[in-house]
Amino acid sequence: MGNLFFRKRFTIAIIALSSVMMVACSSDSNEPDIPDGPTPQIIVLYGPGGLGDQGYNDRILVGVQNFKKEHHDDVDMYQYSPGSVEDAKRLLSDWLSLPESDIPALFVAASNDYEGIVTEALEYRQLTSNKRLLLFESDNVAGLPVTTFRMSMYGASYLAGVTASAYVADKSSCHGNVLVLLAHPGDNTIARAGNGFSEGFNSRNPGYLVSTEYLADDWSGYISAQTAYQNMSRWSQSYDFIFPVAGGSNQGIYRYTREHDGAPLTAGMDVDQSGLSRNITGSVIKQIDKVIYNYMETWLTTGELPESGIFGLKSGYTDWLLSPYFLQYESIVDAARSEAMEMEEREL
Repeated sequence: MGNLFFRKRFTIAIIALSSVMMVACSSDSNEPDIPDGPTPQIIVLYGPGGLGDQGYNDRILVGVQNFKKEHHDDVDMYQYSPGSVEDAKRLLSDWLSLPESDIPALFVAASNDYEGIVTEALEYRQLTSNKRLLLFESDNVAGLPVTTFRMSMYGASYLAGVTASAYVADKSSCHGNVLVLLAHPGDNTIARAGNGFSEGFNSRNPGYLVSTEYLADDWSGYISAQTAYQNMSRWSQSYDFIFPVAGGSNQGIYRYTREHDGAPLTAGMDVDQSGLSRNITGSVIKQIDKVIYNYMETWLTTGELPESGIFGLKSGYTDWLLSPYFLQYESIVDAARSEAMEMEEREL
């Protein structure tokens, strides 16, 4: 099974990151040498250009590495970081085209940018009995024969909005305007995060303006750090706070705030990013590393995946973590936590 799949035309821009990638040793080529046998296989497909974002994709990598460390003798693990959605589409299509075998195989599509290609691929091919597919950040409204989950950022983002509102209220010199910066308009997960922030902010300061902008029209908005950096000179003139939900592009914002005095305050994403800039008030935390670990371990031990689910503040998998420089807002955040959970439950 494995030899045909992994040796078939993957010299396309699917990048095998040697330090991250292959657990099984390879021969003289860069292609993995996959043994024929009953050992279960897990294929992890990271978001296009996502690894190195110091956030979501890198935390997925941590979860995968922890899983492999714990189960190194139990599973063959293969990881890919495609250069584009089209590259990911070709890899998924080739995997689905493999005939049924006795080797259990799990394909992890670790980005909601892949929902479209998964939907399209399953219109023409069915999952054989030995295959399972896990799709990240999807509500699976199409009813696909896959397992999905979604990390709800709404509640944590609501608390970020409350924090931003408190800051604006404290500063008489503020414009009172804040910006929600999203990677692109086609991502419902980040749109919900933006809504959570806006509603949290307006719950305390209904008279101020919350604007929304997009970095791109497609997934490239997640890898446009330079564009974000260049736009910061304009945004700094109009906004006191920028709430960025744009993956690796956020690094351009953090860089600008490090290099320019008087830059707007902002928020970290996915992991504690308070060390990247003193202008980061806090971080929207998503313990995606623990989520993917739990899904893979359940599949490995039972042969099935857990039910599809949504993980928000109540689950403990998401949270708003204040930066050490802004702990003066801790009591305000704590007071709003139950409110944020209730609002998130309504949104779900």
